[in-house]
Amino acid sequence: MYSVMIVDDERPSRELLKLLVDWEETGFFICCEASDGQDALNKYHIYRPDLVITDIQMPVMDGLSLIRRVRNENPEQLFVVLSCHEQFDYARSAIKLGVHDYLIKDSLLPKELLGIFEQVKKKLPKELPSIFDRFSNISEYSPRIRRIVEHILRNYEKDISLRLIAEHFAIHKTYLARIFKEETGVNVHEVILCLRVEKAKQLLLGSESKVSDIIDKVGFHNPQNFYTAFKKYTGLSPSEYRMQNQ
Repeated sequence: MYSVMIVDDERPSRELLKLLVDWEETGFFICCEASDGQDALNKYHIYRPDLVITDIQMPVMDGLSLIRRVRNENPEQLFVVLSCHEQFDYARSAIKLGVHDYLIKDSLLPKELLGIFEQVKKKLPKELPSIFDRFSNISEYSPRIRRIVEHILRNYEKDISLRLIAEHFAIHKTYLARIFKEETGVNVHEVILCLRVEKAKQLLLGSESKVSDIIDKVGFHNPQNFYTAFKKYTGLSPSEYRMQNQ
């Protein structure tokens, strides 16, 4: 499934998008929401969504500024713009920035959104790289970050956290969090969660282990935290994931 971030300062508009279609059937899931462009930019660095659906006129940072900022980091990022009829000139500006398409809020229909999803899928890779793939070549990072990544990859299934990693390397956890985020684009906590979910996916498909046993094997001590994280990154519950991929 592909991930989507919804960006709109109007909560009713975000809710409408969430209710407009059956997301599980689209092949997409909402990984996060943001209420303005700056909030979206911060969350973009964490979630790296496959598709961003964004309003144009928002406080703090508008949609066009958000698109420009993300484009500087990732020229391939796919955007769909939300617009009102009276904002068509803004939508046209967004098209010039290379957004995939735009939607008119006032008259948005399910079939229109579904049609865009089908078009977007053609531009996305059929197999998305996992967090393992992302860190499989860590030579681009500084020696310190390489050592930290290697430590996380070796220990993510154990009792590990930002605090414990910082203690292991004898550096302050705030400093560690900052330099790790600056170099990798994601925070330590998200990396640990992603790795644990990826390992859980492998165990769900490669064994007949009970979900309760898998939770322990991948480092989660709280079942609710596991279910929340798994749903967040896959859009499915563990049992649904196992059934759909067998």
